[in-house]
Amino acid sequence: MRAMTQQVGTPRRRDALSNRAAILRAAAAAFSKRGRAVDVREIARCAGVGMGTLYRHFPSKDALIETLVAESYAHWVEAARRSARTRPNAWEALAAFIADALTYQRRDRALLENLAATTDSAGLSGCRKYLGPLVAELVAAAHAEGALRAGVGPDDVLGLLAALGRLVELDLPADTVSRCLDIALAGLRHGPALDA
Repeated sequence: MRAMTQQVGTPRRRDALSNRAAILRAAAAAFSKRGRAVDVREIARCAGVGMGTLYRHFPSKDALIETLVAESYAHWVEAARRSARTRPNAWEALAAFIADALTYQRRDRALLENLAATTDSAGLSGCRKYLGPLVAELVAAAHAEGALRAGVGPDDVLGLLAALGRLVELDLPADTVSRCLDIALAGLRHGPALDA
Protein backbone atom coordinates (compact mmCIF):
# COMPACT_ATOMS: atom_id res chain seq x y z
CA MET A 1 0.00 0.00 0.00
CA ARG A 2 2.85 2.38 0.87
CA ALA A 3 4.56 1.75 -2.50
CA MET A 4 1.34 2.62 -4.33
CA THR A 5 0.96 5.86 -2.38
CA GLN A 6 4.52 6.84 -3.19
CA GLN A 7 4.05 6.00 -6.85
CA VAL A 8 0.91 8.14 -7.12
CA GLY A 9 2.69 11.08 -5.51
CA THR A 10 5.85 10.78 -7.63
CA PRO A 11 6.23 13.68 -10.06
CA ARG A 12 6.56 12.88 -13.74
CA ARG A 13 10.05 12.69 -15.14
CA ARG A 14 11.24 15.81 -16.91
CA ASP A 15 11.45 14.05 -20.29
CA ALA A 16 7.86 12.82 -19.95
CA LEU A 17 6.69 16.39 -19.38
CA SER A 18 8.77 17.55 -22.31
CA ASN A 19 7.30 14.85 -24.55
CA ARG A 20 3.77 15.78 -23.51
CA ALA A 21 4.41 19.44 -24.28
CA ALA A 22 5.92 18.55 -27.68
CA ILE A 23 2.88 16.40 -28.53
CA LEU A 24 0.50 19.20 -27.56
CA ARG A 25 2.44 21.78 -29.62
CA ALA A 26 2.50 19.53 -32.69
CA ALA A 27 -1.17 18.63 -32.29
CA ALA A 28 -2.22 22.25 -31.79
CA ALA A 29 -0.47 23.29 -35.00
CA ALA A 30 -1.96 20.39 -36.98
CA PHE A 31 -5.50 20.44 -35.59
CA SER A 32 -5.84 24.23 -35.81
CA LYS A 33 -5.19 24.00 -39.57
CA ARG A 34 -7.02 20.79 -40.49
CA GLY A 35 -9.24 19.81 -37.57
CA ARG A 36 -9.96 16.17 -36.73
CA ALA A 37 -8.72 14.93 -40.11
CA VAL A 38 -5.11 14.88 -38.89
CA ASP A 39 -3.60 11.44 -38.33
CA VAL A 40 -1.98 10.94 -34.91
CA ARG A 41 1.05 9.32 -36.58
CA GLU A 42 1.79 12.68 -38.19
CA ILE A 43 1.50 14.38 -34.79
CA ALA A 44 3.90 11.88 -33.21
CA ARG A 45 6.38 12.38 -36.05
CA CYS A 46 6.19 16.19 -35.78
CA ALA A 47 6.59 15.97 -32.00
CA GLY A 48 9.64 13.70 -32.36
CA VAL A 49 8.11 10.89 -30.29
CA GLY A 50 6.96 7.33 -30.98
CA MET A 51 3.36 6.22 -31.05
CA GLY A 52 3.77 4.47 -27.70
CA THR A 53 4.81 7.73 -26.08
CA LEU A 54 1.88 9.57 -27.63
CA TYR A 55 -0.59 6.94 -26.43
CA ARG A 56 0.90 6.91 -22.92
CA HIS A 57 -0.02 10.57 -22.62
CA PHE A 58 -3.23 10.49 -24.68
CA PRO A 59 -4.92 7.07 -24.93
CA SER A 60 -6.95 8.14 -27.97
CA LYS A 61 -7.15 10.82 -30.62
CA ASP A 62 -10.32 12.08 -28.92
CA ALA A 63 -8.46 12.48 -25.62
CA LEU A 64 -5.79 14.54 -27.37
CA ILE A 65 -8.36 16.71 -29.12
CA GLU A 66 -10.30 17.17 -25.89
CA THR A 67 -7.16 18.39 -24.12
CA LEU A 68 -6.37 20.83 -26.92
CA VAL A 69 -9.91 22.15 -27.15
CA ALA A 70 -10.00 22.65 -23.37
CA GLU A 71 -6.79 24.70 -23.60
CA SER A 72 -8.17 26.72 -26.52
CA TYR A 73 -11.35 27.49 -24.60
CA ALA A 74 -9.35 28.44 -21.50
CA HIS A 75 -7.25 30.92 -23.52
CA TRP A 76 -10.40 32.30 -25.16
CA VAL A 77 -12.20 32.79 -21.83
CA GLU A 78 -9.16 34.46 -20.30
CA ALA A 79 -8.85 36.85 -23.27
CA ALA A 80 -12.60 37.55 -23.22
CA ARG A 81 -12.53 38.43 -19.52
CA ARG A 82 -9.62 40.83 -20.11
CA SER A 83 -11.42 42.36 -23.07
CA ALA A 84 -14.70 42.77 -21.13
CA ARG A 85 -12.91 44.80 -18.46
CA THR A 86 -11.77 47.31 -21.10
CA ARG A 87 -15.22 47.86 -22.65
CA PRO A 88 -17.29 50.94 -21.77
CA ASN A 89 -20.42 48.91 -20.95
CA ALA A 90 -21.87 45.41 -20.71
CA TRP A 91 -23.41 45.48 -24.20
CA GLU A 92 -20.04 46.30 -25.78
CA ALA A 93 -18.44 43.46 -23.79
CA LEU A 94 -21.04 40.95 -25.02
CA ALA A 95 -20.92 42.20 -28.63
CA ALA A 96 -17.10 42.08 -28.66
CA PHE A 97 -17.15 38.55 -27.25
CA ILE A 98 -19.49 37.37 -30.02
CA ALA A 99 -17.44 39.13 -32.72
CA ASP A 100 -14.20 37.72 -31.33
CA ALA A 101 -15.73 34.24 -31.52
CA LEU A 102 -15.47 34.46 -35.29
CA THR A 103 -11.76 35.23 -35.05
CA TYR A 104 -11.14 32.28 -32.70
CA GLN A 105 -13.11 29.92 -34.92
CA ARG A 106 -11.35 31.10 -38.07
CA ARG A 107 -7.95 30.56 -36.46
CA ASP A 108 -8.58 27.18 -34.83
CA ARG A 109 -10.28 24.47 -36.88
CA ALA A 110 -10.51 22.04 -33.95
CA LEU A 111 -12.26 24.69 -31.85
CA LEU A 112 -14.58 25.47 -34.76
CA GLU A 113 -15.54 21.80 -35.10
CA ASN A 114 -16.18 21.55 -31.36
CA LEU A 115 -18.20 24.76 -31.27
CA ALA A 116 -20.30 23.58 -34.20
CA ALA A 117 -21.31 20.51 -32.15
CA THR A 118 -23.00 22.46 -29.35
CA THR A 119 -26.55 21.30 -29.88
CA ASP A 120 -26.76 18.73 -27.07
CA SER A 121 -29.52 19.58 -24.62
CA ALA A 122 -27.69 17.97 -21.70
CA GLY A 123 -25.13 20.76 -21.73
CA LEU A 124 -22.16 18.43 -22.00
CA SER A 125 -20.51 20.04 -25.00
CA GLY A 126 -17.21 21.85 -24.66
CA CYS A 127 -18.91 25.08 -25.57
CA ARG A 128 -21.32 24.96 -22.66
CA LYS A 129 -18.74 23.52 -20.30
CA TYR A 130 -16.05 26.11 -20.95
CA LEU A 131 -17.89 29.16 -22.27
CA GLY A 132 -21.17 28.76 -20.38
CA PRO A 133 -20.18 30.54 -17.14
CA LEU A 134 -18.63 33.49 -18.98
CA VAL A 135 -21.59 33.82 -21.36
CA ALA A 136 -23.99 33.73 -18.38
CA GLU A 137 -22.05 36.59 -16.75
CA LEU A 138 -22.02 38.66 -19.95
CA VAL A 139 -25.73 38.07 -20.57
CA ALA A 140 -26.69 38.92 -16.96
CA ALA A 141 -24.65 42.14 -17.09
CA ALA A 142 -26.20 43.18 -20.42
CA HIS A 143 -29.70 42.49 -19.02
CA ALA A 144 -28.91 44.49 -15.88
CA GLU A 145 -27.84 47.36 -18.11
CA GLY A 146 -31.09 47.09 -20.07
CA ALA A 147 -29.23 46.62 -23.35
CA LEU A 148 -30.17 43.03 -24.13
CA ARG A 149 -33.53 41.94 -25.51
CA ALA A 150 -35.79 40.48 -22.83
CA GLY A 151 -35.95 36.71 -22.92
CA VAL A 152 -32.47 36.22 -24.42
CA GLY A 153 -30.50 33.78 -22.30
CA PRO A 154 -27.02 32.24 -22.30
CA ASP A 155 -28.13 29.26 -24.39
CA ASP A 156 -29.38 31.65 -27.09
CA VAL A 157 -25.94 33.27 -27.26
CA LEU A 158 -24.20 29.89 -27.33
CA GLY A 159 -26.50 28.79 -30.15
CA LEU A 160 -25.70 31.99 -32.00
CA LEU A 161 -21.97 31.27 -31.65
CA ALA A 162 -22.51 27.84 -33.18
CA ALA A 163 -24.57 29.32 -36.02
CA LEU A 164 -21.95 31.96 -36.78
CA GLY A 165 -19.37 29.18 -36.73
CA ARG A 166 -21.19 27.59 -39.65
CA LEU A 167 -20.55 30.77 -41.66
CA VAL A 168 -16.85 30.46 -40.90
CA GLU A 169 -16.95 26.78 -41.80
CA LEU A 170 -18.51 27.60 -45.18
CA ASP A 171 -15.62 29.99 -45.83
CA LEU A 172 -17.98 32.78 -46.90
CA PRO A 173 -16.53 36.20 -47.85
CA ALA A 174 -15.57 38.34 -44.83
CA ASP A 175 -18.12 41.06 -45.68
CA THR A 176 -20.94 38.48 -45.76
CA VAL A 177 -19.92 37.11 -42.36
CA SER A 178 -19.61 40.66 -40.98
CA ARG A 179 -23.10 41.55 -42.23
CA CYS A 180 -24.57 38.40 -40.66
CA LEU A 181 -22.83 39.28 -37.40
CA ASP A 182 -24.32 42.80 -37.49
CA ILE A 183 -27.80 41.37 -38.12
CA ALA A 184 -27.40 38.91 -35.24
CA LEU A 185 -26.21 41.61 -32.85
CA ALA A 186 -29.08 43.91 -33.89
CA GLY A 187 -31.48 41.07 -33.03
CA LEU A 188 -30.00 40.79 -29.55
CA ARG A 189 -30.31 44.50 -28.74
CA HIS A 190 -32.98 45.75 -26.37
CA GLY A 191 -36.46 45.33 -27.84
CA PRO A 192 -39.68 43.43 -27.38
CA ALA A 193 -39.30 40.10 -25.63
CA LEU A 194 -38.97 37.06 -27.83
CA ASP A 195 -41.88 34.63 -27.75
CA ALA A 196 -40.93 31.43 -25.91
